[in-house]
Amino acid sequence: MRALALHGFLGDGADWDGFRAALSMPSLTLDAPDLPGHGRAPHPVPPHFAAWVQWICERLHMATEPVHLLGYSMGGRLALAAAMAEARTGRVASLTLLGATAGLVGRQERDARAAADAERAEALVRDGLMPFLDRWYRQPLFGPAAETVGVERLVLRRRFGDPEAMADALRSAGTGAMPNLRPGLGSLRIPVLTVAGNRDEKFAALGAEIAAATPRGEFATLDGVGHALLVEAPEACARLWDRFVHAHATIARSCHE
Repeated sequence: MRALALHGFLGDGADWDGFRAALSMPSLTLDAPDLPGHGRAPHPVPPHFAAWVQWICERLHMATEPVHLLGYSMGGRLALAAAMAEARTGRVASLTLLGATAGLVGRQERDARAAADAERAEALVRDGLMPFLDRWYRQPLFGPAAETVGVERLVLRRRFGDPEAMADALRSAGTGAMPNLRPGLGSLRIPVLTVAGNRDEKFAALGAEIAAATPRGEFATLDGVGHALLVEAPEACARLWDRFVHAHATIARSCHE
């Protein structure tokens, strides 16, 4: 069994290490690459959101079997778009989204967010990575994670990034750069699991919305957890995903008996 796991903005593939370690799937091969613009030796950043989706689809095409696709935050938005792009190919076995959205509804809202992301990208390049990280993780969105591990630890986890590459990633893969994916959610015939912390009210509502709009969608919340699910509760996320995958594998086997 193969899985492809996509991290969030400012992260890297190692963000999935705690999740991977908590799984009880000895036959699983979980690929957690550094996304473009991220990690110690960043891949070139795709110029626009559709090119990011193509980058992911190319990885799916390399697999010799359907892949279980997972994504956290920015990685979740990209995973959702890639799963929709591959909806008719059978290359995606299931989709799991942690703290993700299907995009902003209106053009005006997307334009405003794109402008805000462009300002953040400019500040990242101008001020440098460490000051940007300190401001980023002091946002209320990451308050529960700061309580769990401290802002200083969150910042230190990200200190090796390339500011210019990450700024480019924010411009081309930020929420303002993506289309509204809601109209295509009904095309996803694969099992879909969305997860959010119950202290992350915004993304809990967005996750519930995605699950309700997909034919085989499920939504789960984690008590006492905020947005940074892979920092605050990697083991709990792994248990949810383990049960989700095994349940649907059992259903699939029974249908073929």
